[in-house]
Amino acid sequence: MAPCGASVVFDAPGHAATEGTTITARGGAPGAKWLLVDWRGREVEGAVGAFDEHGEATLPPLPAGYYRMIDARGRFVETSLPNVGENASESGRDAPTASPQTLATLAVVSPLVTRHSSLATVGCEDASSAFAADTASAWISRPGAFLCPWNDGDTERTVADLVHLCGFRHVRDRLKWQVAQPSSNAPPDFSRNLATASLFHERGAAVSGMFHDAPRWTHPAAKLPGDLGALHRFCAEAANAFEDGVEDWEFWNEPDIHFAPEPVWEYAAALKAAYLGFKSARPNLPVLNGALCQMPGKSRYFNLFLDNDAAHYFDIYNYHTYLPPAKYSEAFAKIRVRLAEAGATNCPIWVTEFGTNLEGHSNQEGAKKGMMAHSPEQELVHAEFYPKAQIALMMEGAERAYFFVFAAFNERNGRKDWGVIRRDGTVKPVFTAMATAVRELGDTRLLGTLDAPKGIRAFLFERPDGSQTVAFWSESPIDTATSHWPAVEPDPDFAQEWCLALPLEVPDNDRDKRDSPLRLIDMCGMVSTMPSTTNGVLALPATRFPSYLSGVKGLVPHHPSLVTRHSSLVTPLSSLVTPLSSLDSSIVLRVDLDRADFSIGSQKTLASLDADEGHLRIEVWNFSEVAKTGTVSISGCALSGLPSEPFALPPFGHAEFDCILTPGGEASSAHSSELKLVGNFNGRSTTQAVVPLFFAKRFLASCERVPLETDAPSLWERNSSADEQSIAFDEAEGAIRFDAVWRDDLKDRWFYPVRSLVLPRESTVGARRIVFEVKSEQDKVENDYKTCKLMLASDNGKTDIYLDYEPPTREWEKRYVDIPPETDLSTVTLLRIGANPLGSRCTIWIRNLNMLK
Repeated sequence: MAPCGASVVFDAPGHAATEGTTITARGGAPGAKWLLVDWRGREVEGAVGAFDEHGEATLPPLPAGYYRMIDARGRFVETSLPNVGENASESGRDAPTASPQTLATLAVVSPLVTRHSSLATVGCEDASSAFAADTASAWISRPGAFLCPWNDGDTERTVADLVHLCGFRHVRDRLKWQVAQPSSNAPPDFSRNLATASLFHERGAAVSGMFHDAPRWTHPAAKLPGDLGALHRFCAEAANAFEDGVEDWEFWNEPDIHFAPEPVWEYAAALKAAYLGFKSARPNLPVLNGALCQMPGKSRYFNLFLDNDAAHYFDIYNYHTYLPPAKYSEAFAKIRVRLAEAGATNCPIWVTEFGTNLEGHSNQEGAKKGMMAHSPEQELVHAEFYPKAQIALMMEGAERAYFFVFAAFNERNGRKDWGVIRRDGTVKPVFTAMATAVRELGDTRLLGTLDAPKGIRAFLFERPDGSQTVAFWSESPIDTATSHWPAVEPDPDFAQEWCLALPLEVPDNDRDKRDSPLRLIDMCGMVSTMPSTTNGVLALPATRFPSYLSGVKGLVPHHPSLVTRHSSLVTPLSSLVTPLSSLDSSIVLRVDLDRADFSIGSQKTLASLDADEGHLRIEVWNFSEVAKTGTVSISGCALSGLPSEPFALPPFGHAEFDCILTPGGEASSAHSSELKLVGNFNGRSTTQAVVPLFFAKRFLASCERVPLETDAPSLWERNSSADEQSIAFDEAEGAIRFDAVWRDDLKDRWFYPVRSLVLPRESTVGARRIVFEVKSEQDKVENDYKTCKLMLASDNGKTDIYLDYEPPTREWEKRYVDIPPETDLSTVTLLRIGANPLGSRCTIWIRNLNMLK
């Protein structure tokens, strides 16, 4: 495909530049002709020439847009940049090798200052924009993370420059506590993250900070810290060290999945200590919870998180979503309802990660061996998704949203390409989609939707000067998909004409702006020819790729947006901080269960007592400068070892009590209960700690078993990513046997055979657990798994519950899976059970599947 052996590199870092910039292309074959086409394949007028005797060419000044270079025969020119090496380390010190070639592309964006002066300010005082990027620079932009022939190989500086060029004023970074402070004998070292924050701050972007992974000296066998005092001190030190270099802090990342294996009540206690630590150093510093990422209502985690009074310990609620946009309204409605029930009705909502899987797994070799890359078609789907998702989140009340992720990054054995930047260091079309959205909408207020014909979506925004912008497009599978994995294609473009009626009368206060010009801008920033207006009706060309009509006035939304005034974005972040309730929030209660007596289930929301009694430790922390005296009361079970008389807590001190729990009390005849602890110190109540309990031994002694037949292979339907899969009954084991083989090392490995269920309602009433026997083998000696799940679902999609179970071993073992109490089993018609193995060959046997009532 390379024209005359050309291998072209532009002198613009990341192959991105500003309008009017002189750009030189190097590496072409001397005398070879070239021309540019835009992102839709249309030739660019005047952008044509030939490489000189040195293989160089100077491009003409280009308007905003996204371009590809082709040769005189219409073949795409390629770019070949040095690779970081097949086995490159994170430090990037390995010798480079030749990289696979990728198409020579160029992004050109308009200067921010020419559009909106409010976005051209230098500094972090601009809090008005809902647009933000998760750069994770200190994590994934280290030297060698991607190819960087610019800025003397400085990847972090290149990312910061590209973020600035794109126009983002808010970015998200992260650190690991165990890296910053590996020893308790030394203060934390924030130098690396401070340098990263400084890079962004110098370019006018504020950083949202986040950390996770506690050092082992705080808790030798967990990810969350066990020493809440050490956590409190670390957060105070971080707040002081970064000062204004970080505009807000998140405590942890996605604790409802594997980032925090500990149960939700332990995370809630840690969040309380972290929040108080940040506030002790900088009282006006906004603090966010570690973003939950599971669909609200699919897991009990969110509800129990708030039952533990967590809402007293965040100023902004934080959520991550990789759902398709059509599912946002369902998720956010549930979030708002539950926050209101917890007393946080007016709490702002941020999304510090959002992204998509709709383009499917990457299908081209990338510039780093083993790291797959998007095809040009997938890149267009990626670009289409961004403005649609950003606007959809704003419609649901998300006051800021950070796109995941800006720098080059792969997951799922290299098969999933996330980045805005490719592994060869160049930017994808989504870069210009972002830059265009920021320039057209970054300082606006979303008013709502406009009435439009079927298949057209239109959103009305208001600028600070009173003029309006309409973002519009035709519907595509990006808008209508309800599943994570439809693998959307960028064709057809669903083109249709949309007639927009403009107000003929201009309000009195806008008469001086009557003659302001209308502008039509495409997804990648190119200004289009304005269609003609007839009697105030404008015929607009809509495709699946969003466009922007700028300069209109007097339009009224048909459906107002959920939040028409972004309270957290029109005022300084410090004004978000509100006084806590009358409760004494400085006292934190922590429950530490002995895992020899208790097992944790139901997605980290249930403690199962497997013996007659269970040992646990109750910790009471005083994170204030005042000595306090009081008591802790309990309900829901019998607990010995907790003093009934008042005890003293010194300033920033704590007390620990070794206790023994038995069902007793209110739970004397029940199979489940809820341990609740509330303190009263110096005459004030504290926030509570809540631990749902299941008394397994008592339940198993009296439960009824409802067998779920598994032995017949005909009952099961294949459902996997495997290249080969078989289902058979194994006579020797007396079990159903599932075999799966993957020939592609990069493929995401999963198999979850489906069993149809027809469960009479009377058989499901009172069902609390599913039990089965399981064993497995892999072609991997560790026989390990990424995850193992049992799923309960319905044909209509209204029920979809994911339940974890402990990975199987090579020996027969029982597994108990707790059914969430709120589950309506009468709606369940499908059961999926399986795993995500790490080997390329896997066999799982299952027998004696029963529902326990």
